[in-house]
Amino acid sequence: MWDHVAMDPMTKLVVALEVGKRTEEQTQRLVQQAKERLAPGWLPAFFSDAYAAYPQAILEAFGHRYPVPRRGPKGRRPKPRLRCPRGLVYAQVKKVYRGKRVEIRPIFGKAKLAATLKRLGFNQVNTSAIERHNNTSRQWDRRQTRKSLGFSKEGRYHRWMRWLATTLYNFCWDHSGLRQREEGKVLHRSPAVAAEITDHIWSVREWLLCPVLGR
Repeated sequence: MWDHVAMDPMTKLVVALEVGKRTEEQTQRLVQQAKERLAPGWLPAFFSDAYAAYPQAILEAFGHRYPVPRRGPKGRRPKPRLRCPRGLVYAQVKKVYRGKRVEIRPIFGKAKLAATLKRLGFNQVNTSAIERHNNTSRQWDRRQTRKSLGFSKEGRYHRWMRWLATTLYNFCWDHSGLRQREEGKVLHRSPAVAAEITDHIWSVREWLLCPVLGR
């Protein structure tokens, strides 16, 4: 079972989560879920590992289909061509363990990659935010601890626990990297507070009693 996670590295908010096998279908559902939670027409910058299913999933979710002219008067009309929209930036980070180096692979929006990194305050393409989140998840949820007896025995229980842990992280976690100082006071913030979804860090009681609408 894999956690397919889409995260905003600025607010640390987990935007989308898909739990299951690492397949093309799961990857497409993750990217589509992330798109549905963005403002209409918003084109994000994507940084991920080198999993081969990501480029096509991003194209399917954000791309535009353009008609292809027919070469002759006869025959079947060619299928529309799927192209990446202008403004979307996507790059991959591939770790090469032999030699301990990292390869950066610009995929979409290569010309705008440097400007996007500067605007975000990044020195280079990286996936450090999501990797740190994965580590936090393993510390919280024993079902994710490697080489232990705490693993889930059934997939549905694992999915339920992952969603519980993720919403707890978004709304109740006092994230040390998001703290701010205002007039000599420390402002504690959760990812949801930083993303302006709520105005305070929720208590566990408030989180458990919050009504949830099913998809």
